[in-house]
Amino acid sequence: MTNFRHATDNDDDVLDAHNVLAYLSERGLGPPAGSVVRSLGGGVSNIVLAVGEGPGSMVVKQALGRLRVADPWWAPRDRALAEAEALDLAGRLTPGAVPRVLDRDPERCALVVERAPSDWEDWKSLLLCGTADYERAARLGSLLSRWHNATLHGARLSERLYQQERFEALRVEPYYRTIAQRLPSVSGAVLALADEMLARKLCLVHGDFSPKNVLVGPQPDLWVIDFEVAHLGDPAFDVAFLLCHLMLKSVHRPELAPAYDRCAADFATTYEAGAPAELLPSWPYVLGHVGCLLLARVDGKSPAEYLSADEQARVRRFGELLLVEPPGKLVDLGEVRHLACE
Repeated sequence: MTNFRHATDNDDDVLDAHNVLAYLSERGLGPPAGSVVRSLGGGVSNIVLAVGEGPGSMVVKQALGRLRVADPWWAPRDRALAEAEALDLAGRLTPGAVPRVLDRDPERCALVVERAPSDWEDWKSLLLCGTADYERAARLGSLLSRWHNATLHGARLSERLYQQERFEALRVEPYYRTIAQRLPSVSGAVLALADEMLARKLCLVHGDFSPKNVLVGPQPDLWVIDFEVAHLGDPAFDVAFLLCHLMLKSVHRPELAPAYDRCAADFATTYEAGAPAELLPSWPYVLGHVGCLLLARVDGKSPAEYLSADEQARVRRFGELLLVEPPGKLVDLGEVRHLACE
């Protein structure tokens, strides 16, 4: 049983398509007349509702206490408030790169943000369809280095963003500690990386920096969303998290692996160009985390939904190889993948 604050979901306060318009009116955010409400899914951790289309439309996001996966998985519901604070900060640092926060509700653990234009798409879907946009990848590296650099040593962060509880619940326990338990052969390496990561409290870390959380419009427009895991932590995690997602897709669609590798390289190049010396990646360390995260997307609590059984086996070998002997350069990732998939 968890002791997280507000971790239990109360049916009386859960928002849905039937009550959200009245809720918004109560909050003084009356949506446009005749607004249509549509569920956006929210992944495993949130209720996410789109309200309206076009100008004035918004997204309502409410944090769940128990996440929607087969394994028991709980997380602090007040992460919605941390997300609002992180979005505000990112918006000040990089105007136009994140949605504006319109409201935050501590009682219902919900926030309301502006909605992206209806013709925008998430980068994950585009990547899986074969559209690998190198300029987007480079822009993400630049944005991430800006956020990390501007918050070095906790600068500009609120007290809430100093806390690692959400990161422990949503990343460390379901990813690192779970695979350490389920894969004893690599548990020592996994737990050592987790301990080192938790000790490195250097800057604002997004915590879910993945293609599904990048919405793209006409070039060069994009938004990064879903800052609910944001915290003062180890910047290597954000770099590894995006690289992990690109590598998962390279196993799933091997014919597109060179394009995904180019995205990874362009992302890393612009990140390194903008990061101060203290934040420059140690590639063996970062790629060790990529190995952990690859394993987590097969054997953790949130497996990647698009991998077949054969692809899961290849990803598992890929992750284990990275953990045992992580390469010294990002460019060597392709060689390790080839060994895992042959």
